[in-house]
Amino acid sequence: MNILHIDYTLQLQSLDIYLSGCNGNPHCKNCHNPESWDFTKGKVYNELYFNKIKQQINDFDLLIHNIMIFGGEPLDNSHDELLHLLFDLKMFNKKIWFFTRYGINEIPKEIKSFCNYIKTGRYIEELKCNDNIQYGIKLATSNQKIYKL
Repeated sequence: MNILHIDYTLQLQSLDIYLSGCNGNPHCKNCHNPESWDFTKGKVYNELYFNKIKQQINDFDLLIHNIMIFGGEPLDNSHDELLHLLFDLKMFNKKIWFFTRYGINEIPKEIKSFCNYIKTGRYIEELKCNDNIQYGIKLATSNQKIYKL
């Protein structure tokens, strides 16, 4: 079983969380974050790391409206650990955005229940575009879609 590894950055209006690990086969050509393919990158998610995230959110509460979860590929991690992270994040009453290469029907209901928005579809270089904007997010390829739940 993989242990969930994460990292985060504070962006204007969002806290971006990057989950390590991607089992893509093949990996997306020109992936925006190939450093995250390795399941051991970042810090182990535990209570101490959660407290760091909590402190950031508390310190910048009025600036953070969204929590965005990226990868690697979040769904390639332990289902139970991912649910634990989502449960912890839900307490902040922020919109949770979940970015995955999988289709909407491949995402477990339990995961969907914690998310406000889910971006689906892998990055496919040949489908690169500049006009796929959904819910204020510019998506990189025409096959990608955001679902509001």
